[in-house]
Amino acid sequence: MWDEIVINHNLTIPDKNPPMEKLLGYMIRYQITKAEVIDTRLMTDDQPPLPVRKVIIEGLAQIVIKYVADVPDQQVHGAHFEEPFAKLIEWPGGPPPGSPICVEITEEHAQIHMIDNRHLSKVIVIHIDITQNNP
Repeated sequence: MWDEIVINHNLTIPDKNPPMEKLLGYMIRYQITKAEVIDTRLMTDDQPPLPVRKVIIEGLAQIVIKYVADVPDQQVHGAHFEEPFAKLIEWPGGPPPGSPICVEITEEHAQIHMIDNRHLSKVIVIHIDITQNNP
């Protein structure tokens, strides 16, 4: 089973940090905080019908940016952000609730740009693969 998630909110440099003159780079790590199979009352139209399970996925995109500060001595600074994401994915014929599952994330696209000296635009697309762990 697989699906995609788009994370596209703007980021704001905290007031404690100096403003940006130039974005130097960024790094993104992903952490799954919840992956759980739940039951529904839905059934597929197959013969025989299969139960439709759903998987709740919650996680964090941990973003670190590096930039040149817009200050007289041109220091390099960094800022850290944690952007939550969540998705409810249907899994027709999926495993019963409580089954151990494996969630793998593949970054399909990531783009972060300066809007102004305090704001960044980001668009991240992640691909989520879900498989059942066999005991």
